[in-house]
Amino acid sequence: MKIDNICVFENIKEKSKKELQEVMSVINLKKKNILFEEKEFINCIYFLKKGKVSVYKINENGERKIIFILKDGDMINEVLLHDKKNTSFGCEIFENSTILQCSSAQFIKIMEEDFILTKNVLSHTQNLNRRLYRQLKNSISIRIDKKLAAKLYRMGKEFGIEQGEWTYINANINITYIADMLGCKRESLSRAMKQLQESELVKIENKKIYIKKDGLSKYFKHN
Repeated sequence: MKIDNICVFENIKEKSKKELQEVMSVINLKKKNILFEEKEFINCIYFLKKGKVSVYKINENGERKIIFILKDGDMINEVLLHDKKNTSFGCEIFENSTILQCSSAQFIKIMEEDFILTKNVLSHTQNLNRRLYRQLKNSISIRIDKKLAAKLYRMGKEFGIEQGEWTYINANINITYIADMLGCKRESLSRAMKQLQESELVKIENKKIYIKKDGLSKYFKHN
């Protein structure tokens, strides 16, 4: 089982790689399967070998708010060092995915012997925190069209395939799903999407979303 595409395993000791390969198991899950629920007790660390998963929170009204969509090579959940290993979010399979699973205790033991692995995990956590800070900034006193422009720009950076002046977002998302990501009504999202389409920053063809990244960047930063 190859683990080289997992980001937090980059440049770690060969001994660590061998140990990880020995203790990891593989899970294959279908779209819409739940890997774990919010506040569920788990004692495993999960890594996304192939596919996409969505990370979400449930608000006080029981509505789902999508936080991130993770892709190949991402570490899915946190390394919890305390005894209460309850997840702070839920995880749903966004596309058919192959996931690597490792006992938290075994993973922490390997981290203790490999500073590069520990540093990579810390860097991963730091990057997620930065993404959360950006989302928090974009959710406060900002118009829905600018929120949408920022979200589509970010998804274009993460999942984009360049096609001339346009960037195709290679993720199976629709209006309803994007509304869940932004925590707004579908109708409001549709109006904002139409506004970006009229500005020729977004186009939708055969249910596929194409964007102009530079234009969207200027839109949410300066409009």
